[in-house]
Amino acid sequence: MNLGLSKKPTHKPRPVTSIESLRRRVERLLLSAPNKAGDESQLSLDLPETFRREDSIRIPTTSIGDFLQFLTDALPDGDLYLFGGVLRDLALLGGKSFNSDIDLVVEGDWQSCTKYLDHLGARRNKFGGYRLEVAGWDVDIWNARETWAIKQGLVPYRGIASLTETTVLNWDAVLMNWRTRALIFRDRYLDEIQSRTLDIVLEQNPDPTGMAVRVFRHLCLKDAKSVTPRALVYLANCTEIYSLAELSAREVRSYSTSVIEPPMYRFFQYIKANESLPMNERIAAATETTKKELGEIPLLA
Repeated sequence: MNLGLSKKPTHKPRPVTSIESLRRRVERLLLSAPNKAGDESQLSLDLPETFRREDSIRIPTTSIGDFLQFLTDALPDGDLYLFGGVLRDLALLGGKSFNSDIDLVVEGDWQSCTKYLDHLGARRNKFGGYRLEVAGWDVDIWNARETWAIKQGLVPYRGIASLTETTVLNWDAVLMNWRTRALIFRDRYLDEIQSRTLDIVLEQNPDPTGMAVRVFRHLCLKDAKSVTPRALVYLANCTEIYSLAELSAREVRSYSTSVIEPPMYRFFQYIKANESLPMNERIAAATETTKKELGEIPLLA
């Protein structure tokens, strides 16, 4: 579905042209990023003797990349993966666009990892992960086998690639092994990034309202050019569950801004309200009703 919005995204989409291009964007951001908050927020990474491996561990200095390498070296029996949002934004928009949390997942020696994170004073969250601040970045770290969808039995765990079936959006369905820099992604991932096609991977979510807000915001902020039939039906169903006021209020609480536009909401609301019509007729009618406000009208991918 083609989306032309009156509010322009802060950063123009710059989709990567190859997996190697994405790898370079990750390394440029994370290996060169200075401490965002200044020296006073530096995390002390001295290890207790049970974790110390003097011959292999390099103590981090001022970049998140140093911390990632340090944690990787400290867990020789496990692997550390970047996951989701950071890779999505770098793949779709480029390095200058990213200023959010960094999600990491650990496959392997989770017990040793938790001892290390406890030593650093990382905070446990209600879903079993850890959060800490490193060089000014908020970092969330999860056990791959205990991420929400896996733990709920919604997606069977058959290895780290199973996590690509647990994300809200297709754009999030990518991981990067920090040790090897190998990328793991769904079929057609690069094509969908380059065409800016938005799809829903898994509708079940521990925060369904937050998920609805995220998807609507992606339509505006990430400048999606098209949505799949599944995403269209999901967004139409959301308008029956949540009023625009509810979504906007939650959006402001979560992001301090509101970018979900009423015409976009009404477009999907019309799709839902006319379920007795064939989908092509609903799209045509919704397009006619909202074209003056939306300008360029949505088309199915």
